[in-house]
Amino acid sequence: MAIDIFNIEPTVISRDLKGKYLLLYGKPKCGKTSFSAQMPRNLLIAFEKGYNAISGIKPVDVAKWSDFKMVLRQLEKPEARQLYDSVTIDTLTIAWQLCEEFVCAQNGVQKIGDIPWGGGYAACKKEFETALRKITMLGYGLLMITHVAKRTEIDKDGSEREILSPDMPKRAAEIANGLVDIIGYIGVEFNGADDVHGTRYLYTRETPTIFAGSRFRHLAPKIKFGYNELVEAIADAIEKSESLDGAVVVDHQAHRVEEKLDYNAIRSEALALWGQLVGTGDNLNEEMARRILKRAEMIFGRPIKLSEITEDQVDLYHLVVMDMRELA
Repeated sequence: MAIDIFNIEPTVISRDLKGKYLLLYGKPKCGKTSFSAQMPRNLLIAFEKGYNAISGIKPVDVAKWSDFKMVLRQLEKPEARQLYDSVTIDTLTIAWQLCEEFVCAQNGVQKIGDIPWGGGYAACKKEFETALRKITMLGYGLLMITHVAKRTEIDKDGSEREILSPDMPKRAAEIANGLVDIIGYIGVEFNGADDVHGTRYLYTRETPTIFAGSRFRHLAPKIKFGYNELVEAIADAIEKSESLDGAVVVDHQAHRVEEKLDYNAIRSEALALWGQLVGTGDNLNEEMARRILKRAEMIFGRPIKLSEITEDQVDLYHLVVMDMRELA
């Protein structure tokens, strides 16, 4: 990826949900998956089949982590960007479980704790975080869904409080919480005995009994639950940010998409630059060859020949080629 710190545009806030990252949680059948069905051009990555009674969904069933990694590879393709604006993970908890199983299989163990020195937990965290970050760096919006966990706390006066939070392991929660713009709890309120269906609300601010939060300073703490309702609430919050905080607001935000480096193109350029700088046959510039290989060693942290660089090391190979361009 070409980095240029001399031509960076200031950030702006968009009124739509494209490129935004949400974590929604609530009781089973409270409308979490239905919400994703209302999102335009959305791909549902179904770690569990919660969409059977919902129309309009574009799902891909994922039974193991390697399936998920295959989906991520396909999301890199230009054709995917023409089809989808956002991705939903349903549920995040099962995704973490499959990630653990994948790391265990890699290391030939049954449990993640069987990998010595806490290496399994570190590897799982890295694998999981890299996957979620990849979706965001590709320019997609991201909705993550999970169920609700309840725990009871006893106050100083001896009274009990039921605390609601996303039902997922601590390490997965740390990754998701650091990534998302909104953590919202979906609750149902009933207005009298005759109200058999109740009204669903999305809570976006933490209370003594609900874990929630938002990066949008002026977002309402309680919103009638629904895709259009959330879009309107975010737009209202952004309008307030524009008038009160001087934020720059746009209707749609263009996202910088992570470029995928072409290994074959970089390798061809490296060979051409080597021929230009070092030469061939009896006219080799051995001093220049040593300089190039020394720079490659500094980048890789060990001595390495250009012919030994693999496709998995394309990012490092690109840095070597950039140094060779400077030498040329």
